[in-house]
Amino acid sequence: MYSSPIWMYFALPDAANPGLQMHYVSTTCFIVISVLLAFFHIRAVGLLSSRVFMVLMGVVAGTGVVLEFGVLALWGSADNGLFWVGAALTGLATAPIAVRAGQIYASVRVGAAVTATLLSDVAAGLIFFFAVGTWPAIGLLLAAGLPLLSALTLAISSVGDDDSAAPEEPVDFTRAPVKPFSYFLVAAFLIGAVAFLQNSLGGSWLDQASIDSGSTLGVSLLIMACFVLTVAFACVQKIRLEALYRPTILMLSACVLFAYLIHFGSPVAMGGTLLVYCLFSSYIWVLMAYLGHGRYFSPIQVFGYGRAVYAGGSLIGGLVGVYLLPSLEATQGIPAIAVAMVGILLLCAVAIRPKDLASILVQDDGEDRVREEGRARVRIEEPASSSSAHGDTESPATPGDVHLSPREMEVYALMRDGRDAAYIADSLCVSRNTAKTHIRNIYGKFGVHTRQEFIDVMQGRAPGQP
Repeated sequence: MYSSPIWMYFALPDAANPGLQMHYVSTTCFIVISVLLAFFHIRAVGLLSSRVFMVLMGVVAGTGVVLEFGVLALWGSADNGLFWVGAALTGLATAPIAVRAGQIYASVRVGAAVTATLLSDVAAGLIFFFAVGTWPAIGLLLAAGLPLLSALTLAISSVGDDDSAAPEEPVDFTRAPVKPFSYFLVAAFLIGAVAFLQNSLGGSWLDQASIDSGSTLGVSLLIMACFVLTVAFACVQKIRLEALYRPTILMLSACVLFAYLIHFGSPVAMGGTLLVYCLFSSYIWVLMAYLGHGRYFSPIQVFGYGRAVYAGGSLIGGLVGVYLLPSLEATQGIPAIAVAMVGILLLCAVAIRPKDLASILVQDDGEDRVREEGRARVRIEEPASSSSAHGDTESPATPGDVHLSPREMEVYALMRDGRDAAYIADSLCVSRNTAKTHIRNIYGKFGVHTRQEFIDVMQGRAPGQP
C-alpha cells in the first residue's frame, strides 16, 4: 500500500504528484502510533489480539486510500482537507497492522520468517506491475483493498510453533540488554535515513523518465532477487541474522558508491539502488522478527520502536533529499553526499557487533546492571498480613517484590485477568507450550505452584487461606 505514491506517477502523469507529501503525513502518524503501542505494550496486547479491531484498522486504512485517490481524481490536486485526512488515516491504521504482523513473524522460526518476507516482496512487485499496467480505477480498488486484506489475514492467522522465545527455567533479569537494543534503534534510524536518502536523491537532479525507468527495473530486479534468495535460504539449516548485519551494510554502501559516484543517473544504477533499498528494508524487518524471540523485550516493543525509528529515519532522509539537496550543484554535491552516506553506514557497521545483537536474545554477563528504578516492577497493593521476605523460597513472594521482564509483564496482565494458557497464546502470538512456560516462570517468581495459589496471592491472601 505504501507504494501508492509510485503508482500515482503512472496513474496521474499529467497532474502535480503529491505522493511524497502524502507519504510524509502518513509516516508521521505511523511513527506516533507505533511508539504508543510499544510504550503501552501491556495494554496494547488486548487491542492487537482483537479480530474486530484488526478488521476495523483495515477498513480505516482502506478508507484513507480512497480519500487520497478520490480527491486527486475529482479535483486533480491535493488542495483539499480530505486528502490530508486520508493520508493521516493510512498511517494511523497501518501501524497496528504492522505491529501485529510483527508479533506473528516473531512467533515462527527464523527460516520461515525469512521466506515469508522474501515472498511478500515478490508479491508486492507483482502487484506493482499489475497496478501500473491496468486502469487507474483498478489500481485504486487494489490499493484500498490491500490493508483490509492484510487485516483479515492477521485476524485468521494461527500462532507460530517456535518455542525458543521462552526459556525452560526462570531468568533473573537483573542484567537487561537495554544498551545493545538502544544501539540497534539508533542504527536502524541512521540506516533508514541513508537508505531513503539515496533512493530519493535521483529525484533531485534526474528527469521523471529516468526515475520511472529506474523504478521499473528496480522492481523487476527485486522479484528475481527474492526468488533466488528464497531458494538459497531454503537450503540453509540455521540462519543467524546478526552475522549478516555487516555484510548487508557493506552491500548497501557499495550500491551507494556505484549509483552516485560511477554511473549516476543511469537506469541500471537507479534500479540497483532501489533493489538494495527494498532488500535492506526487508532485512530490517526480518532482523526485528529475529530479535522478537528475545527473552526480555516483547515483539510489540521490538516492532513498535524498531519500525518507528526506521520510518523516522526514512522520513528525515526523504525530507533532506527532496527539499535541502536540490539547491546544490549535482557535480559538486553528489560526491560529498555519497561519501557522507557511506561514512554513516560504515559507522553503524562498526558500532554494532554481531554479539551485541545476539545479546538481545540471550543475556550477556558483560552488560551493565540495570538500575533499580529502571527495572520492570509489578505495582499492585501488597497484602497487609504478609510477612514474607524477598528471596524466601519457602513462602510466596509479595507482588511488589517480583521483577518481571516486559515480555512477562504482558503474560502477567492476562493471568491477573484470569486468562488461561490458550487465550494467552492467542493474544501474544506464541505457541501454547511457550505460554505455559511463561506461566510456570511467573509462578516460580511468585513462589507458587498452581493457578489457585497465584489467585490467592493476587487477592492478598496466603495460598490456601479461605
